[in-house]
Amino acid sequence: MQIKELLRPHINSLVPYSSARDDCAMEGGIHLDANESWYDYSAQGKNRYPDPHHRKARSAISSCLFLPFERTLLTNGSDEAIDLLIRAFCTPGSDSVLIESPTYGEYGIFAKINDVAVCDVLLDGELDLDVKGIKEMIRRKNPKIVFICSPNNPTGKSYDIAKIKEIADFNEAITVVDEAYSDFDPGFSSSASLIDENPRVVVLRTFSKYWGLAASRIGLVVADVEVIAALNKIKAPYNVSLSAQEDVLEALEKKDERKQVLEDILSERIRLSEQLEKLPFVKKVYKSDANFILIKTDDANGIQKLLLDNGIIIRNRSLEPLLSGCLRITIGSRAENDRLLEVLCNA
Repeated sequence: MQIKELLRPHINSLVPYSSARDDCAMEGGIHLDANESWYDYSAQGKNRYPDPHHRKARSAISSCLFLPFERTLLTNGSDEAIDLLIRAFCTPGSDSVLIESPTYGEYGIFAKINDVAVCDVLLDGELDLDVKGIKEMIRRKNPKIVFICSPNNPTGKSYDIAKIKEIADFNEAITVVDEAYSDFDPGFSSSASLIDENPRVVVLRTFSKYWGLAASRIGLVVADVEVIAALNKIKAPYNVSLSAQEDVLEALEKKDERKQVLEDILSERIRLSEQLEKLPFVKKVYKSDANFILIKTDDANGIQKLLLDNGIIIRNRSLEPLLSGCLRITIGSRAENDRLLEVLCNA
């Protein structure tokens, strides 16, 4: 099915708002077009609206991550991208999306906000994709979007790209692969490689994790040019601030520093996993391809409270499907991890 056939009909004919920076992107000159303040209190150009198409940041990202410039879009975190995709493709009160539980909760939340139904397929016993079950749900419900998080949150498991491809090829609608944690899996194969053959595949990335810009709120959509064009129609004109765009440029210039931190995180992930496995109340430490570890315990609530009483905050995932007794622990610095282990060993 063609992208234009999958979009909500009125999106195809929508004429987007044209901002002052769309009309004229010239730098310098006397700007009397956008009702901005002529006085720059910051001395950093923050009195002017930023580039609504994030050209400098996207160009740097494309060069660094080897992505086609025209297939990229920056968003106010990946959450905005999820919302935009649902609003572009799903008709409220009529369409549905498909998720695989347990997974990132915002897929379902944004669907419900937009009055879009949620079809849910449980992961299998190994917390892997139930490809057969997903294909059957697609056959029955015809969801407009299938969301796949790889590596998955909160399990930390990367999915075989061959399984993702099988689902995406079977799915005649949009398949979104959220790769927020992919930088922490050295052997990861990005689903961006599938877009050439299947323009219905959309990949989400973020600068919140590996790049350390959680407060800047920078998400990245990688998709076919038709999908990018549709999202550009409905996003807010200046959805990514000047400061955030500059943060991206600065981070990319210091990419070698990120690589060193990544090595530390991967080393600590191994050490922390090995130490947690030795604790008597830890039943299982799940293999992780992300910057966090999921563990199964015999008293998730008690362990969480113990850590909180000692100033250590983790996430309790024990109420989610298949995750009874499970806790999610982000990989901290070596000193932070040592303190975590000290408290747990003395429990």
